[in-house]
Amino acid sequence: MFHFKQFSLSHSQSSMKVGTDAVLLSAWLPVFENCKEILEIGSGCGVISLMLAQRTTANITGIDMDEKSVEEAQKNAENSPWKNRVQFVQETAQDFAQKTTHKFDLIVSNPPFFENSLKSPKTNNNLAKHTDTLPLSTLIQTINILLSDTGQTGLILPFDAAEKLEILALNSRLYATKKTYVSPTLTKKPNRILMLFERTAKPCEEDSLIIRDNGYTDEYKGLVGEYLKI
Repeated sequence: MFHFKQFSLSHSQSSMKVGTDAVLLSAWLPVFENCKEILEIGSGCGVISLMLAQRTTANITGIDMDEKSVEEAQKNAENSPWKNRVQFVQETAQDFAQKTTHKFDLIVSNPPFFENSLKSPKTNNNLAKHTDTLPLSTLIQTINILLSDTGQTGLILPFDAAEKLEILALNSRLYATKKTYVSPTLTKKPNRILMLFERTAKPCEEDSLIIRDNGYTDEYKGLVGEYLKI
């Protein structure tokens, strides 16, 4: 079990477990006040959905193609304070986009990003981390179909993947409006970018975040302290 301040979850069976990327993205997202419907693509154990449930009053749907991940995420939701408005569905992003008539105010994903890389012997780990089943182009197409006219989408990616995704997003008229460059320590270069996209172009806000410097930095504690005991 992984324990947050307001909920706990199991992540032993899921393809995507609790990790720094998921926690960062969930805490960083500037969720607007009238956000009513949220979609998480590639929900794994459900950590992002449950963190967003703590932050909002929205109805939240998480989708994942891995059966064990969905089963575990649904149990985590049922054991949380927000079980009445969080649900998980076993579905590919492509199929979900074809079947649903919903439009979402916020779409969030900690997507797979390895391309043509050495794979793990664990199949569900490959689903979570490699782009074979969800290329970045397909992710952007799915977001473009499901995002409301005034909606936002938030993602976290390594540099190379983020650059590729931003070009794909621009081709779909999804514009980056906020970026945070994340460095693991004071002496290391950024290795992740938190990105927010919207349908309306505007000047993109950019800043940076350092996670550790002789322990967790004050800025990191300030970001995740509402959720984690650090």
